[in-house]
Amino acid sequence: SSGINAEWPLRPGIEKANAIALSEEQKAKLNKYKIQARKDNEVFLRQHPEVSCLISDFLHEVLLKRPEQVVEFASQHFTQPEIRTRINSQIQEEKKLLRREARLTQAAP
Repeated sequence: SSGINAEWPLRPGIEKANAIALSEEQKAKLNKYKIQARKDNEVFLRQHPEVSCLISDFLHEVLLKRPEQVVEFASQHFTQPEIRTRINSQIQEEKKLLRREARLTQAAP
């Protein structure tokens, strides 16, 4: 269960427009909500390294190919049959790098 209050009335970005209209109590609740949302998002992203790999892979391809129709390109990119294999390989490579870095850190005086 997420720590975020699902009933929070503000949409993303609207808090900036209404910040002046908020009471001090509302501002404190908003800040508490934003902090909890960041924590929850960080936990989720740590539990799902594939999200970072998917985004990185997509951005790499977009910047490399610079398609005119980015939405169409995204649709094709994320429905490629081999994407699961490619992302899993990237995750494994990242894990290897993290283990190697950990060993180097432990070996350092």
